[in-house]
This record gives sequence, C-alpha cells and structure tokens, in this order.
Amino acid sequence: MAAPATPEPKKGGFKNILVFAVLCGIAGAGGYFAPAFLLPHPAEDAKPAKKAANTKPAFVPFGDVVVNLAEERLTRYLRVQLILVVDAADEKEFTEALPRNKAILKNWLISYLSDRSLREVSGAAGVNRLRREILDQFNALLYPDGQEKIRDILFEQFNVQ
Repeated sequence: MAAPATPEPKKGGFKNILVFAVLCGIAGAGGYFAPAFLLPHPAEDAKPAKKAANTKPAFVPFGDVVVNLAEERLTRYLRVQLILVVDAADEKEFTEALPRNKAILKNWLISYLSDRSLREVSGAAGVNRLRREILDQFNALLYPDGQEKIRDILFEQFNVQ
C-alpha cells in the first residue's frame, strides 16, 4: 500500500512580501519622525542662547601670577595677568566676592601653573586649554552650587622666559 501524500504548504509569496514592505515602511517612518516629537524644537533652544549673547560683558582684573615652570632646572618661568569676564548684571556681586576668595583662587592657580611644562603652555592650543581649565576651576571654587558666572578668562599678559 502506498503512503499517503503529504500536502505541500501553500506559499503566499506576494502577500508576505507586501506585509513585510508595509511593516518596514512604518518602522522607517517612525524612526524618522520620532525625534521631531520627542526632542525640543530648535527654535526653543535658540532663544535662551540669543538672550545670553545679548548681555554685555564686564571685565574684572584678577592680577599677576608668576611661577616657575616644571622644567628640570627651574630656569623658565611664566608670568600671566588675568582678566575675568562676567555678565554686567553680576559685576557688582562678583567684584565683592572676588577679594574674599582671591587667596584660594591664586593658590590654586600657582599650583596649577607651576605643574605645567614649557611644552604645555606653548602654542594656541596650550593657551586655550589653560584658559578653559582655569575657567572651570574658578567657577567650581567660587560657585560650588553649579552656577557659572565667570564666562571667560582672558590673558592680558602671558610671558614665558
């Protein structure tokens, strides 16, 4: 006696491809449009940045610092004169707080700069790195609550001899 024939499964070729294409289209559209609904609109972010850019800066002198660089024979020294840039609205409060904390800031600055080598303080990249790191530390020391009232650090004088 012959074995009963097993029926072959039906193939729904075109229907499966169509369903797969529709699902891929929906997933792609969701991935494309999801950031537009979940992230803030760029115009909302531009308003506060524009407002901050319109405030006038105030320039507060910090003073001179002279340190020996971290060289083998301590023959090189660095002399810097800093100017701190703050918002004009915060200038009065800042100029009152600066003398109270100047010893702490100057002590940190002397330690930080005397730990640098000639190579680290040379060139535009080195100077900009110094400015950025001094800015971050000054803000952290003066405002431990996270406010960053110092906007920039400028070198009025930067001499290496």
